Amino acid sequence: MDKLTGFYLSKYLKNPKRNLFRFSFIFMILGIILSVGILSAGLNLFEGYEQTLKSLLLESFAHITVQKPWNGYLSQEEAQQIQAKLANEKDISSITPSLYYSLMAQHAGKVRSAQLRGYDFALSFPYYRYTPGFQGALAEGEVIVGHYLAKELGLKAGDEISLIYPQLDRITPLGILNSDRSFKIKAIYRSGYYENDRSLVIMGLAELQDFLMLPRTLSQLELRISNADKALAQAEKYYHFLEEEYITIPWEYYAGSLLKLVKMEKWLIFIVFAFLVLIAGFNVISAVLTIIIDKSSEIAVLRSLGASSRTIKHLFAAKVGIAAVMALILGQILGIILSWGVEKQSFYQLKGEVYFVDRLGAHYSPLNFLAVFGVSFILISLCIYLPLKRIDRVQIIDIFRAKV
Repeated sequence: MDKLTGFYLSKYLKNPKRNLFRFSFIFMILGIILSVGILSAGLNLFEGYEQTLKSLLLESFAHITVQKPWNGYLSQEEAQQIQAKLANEKDISSITPSLYYSLMAQHAGKVRSAQLRGYDFALSFPYYRYTPGFQGALAEGEVIVGHYLAKELGLKAGDEISLIYPQLDRITPLGILNSDRSFKIKAIYRSGYYENDRSLVIMGLAELQDFLMLPRTLSQLELRISNADKALAQAEKYYHFLEEEYITIPWEYYAGSLLKLVKMEKWLIFIVFAFLVLIAGFNVISAVLTIIIDKSSEIAVLRSLGASSRTIKHLFAAKVGIAAVMALILGQILGIILSWGVEKQSFYQLKGEVYFVDRLGAHYSPLNFLAVFGVSFILISLCIYLPLKRIDRVQIIDIFRAKV
């Protein structure tokens, strides 16, 4: 910045009212604040949705599952051998044996598909936080039911639910033998992940085996590790460590594609909302042109005193740019306020059957703030410099003649 530009810029900063109270200038600032606020809020909310979905997936499912090939069942001895081999792995925070089956849940003539999971509560149960009011273990004849499954069947804690499992491998002269029994709902499970909450039924491992007339086998071992983002590499490591006798499946196998899709949608939304800033840039162009026309006599004087067009452009760009940068900062503050308001409001909730989660959240990331500020600054800067080319076409003689 040369001395002439610095001199006039200091005069402007000391007395900016003449420009600030122009309608076009105010409209320009409000347009930038609103467009940047909407862009920032949209990115914060979509980032919050992505983080919430990922968190629920990691908390509702195992980070790595250990299974036998071809969906075979683990014997108790095999499960104990695997646990003994993995016992010294520092990255593993817990190992939970489980058994699961698909069946039907029924109540008052309503039938829904459900996934029955069995856990040995004496060893571990990783979902206490999603079952409020429940600690300890399930007594005989008690189950835990997902929130939306209970809601669809019109059930609550203390009611009874009928579970039906057709034994397709046990056909008698009288037809297919069914396992059909009523259980008391001990607690309601609600993680916030819709697909889980609408199908899950949990009972004790031994009772599940007795109910379905199964041998003392397991479907899998559920591993939780300290850093779930490294599940893919850790799963491969455990696969070789177990001498390739068992399959180790990371959580990305089930949910990785979904999260990649959500991330892609987040940045697509960012690009679409960035056009709002570009639209606000039209107001910037209009404001700069208005200032150039209004200051044409001052431009003529500066040119006659030897100031170059480049210097005058820098002066006008700095004057408008300072106001634009302040508007960008205020827009991001507005975005935080809008995100916080949407997160805390209670009159609208996400539909779990559409969005997988049933609550809105916001996430404030420095990377997002930099992305919003950087893209907005580039777009606004272009809109500032484009109309400044008009200064090159200013005719000094014509302006002085008009004044005379």
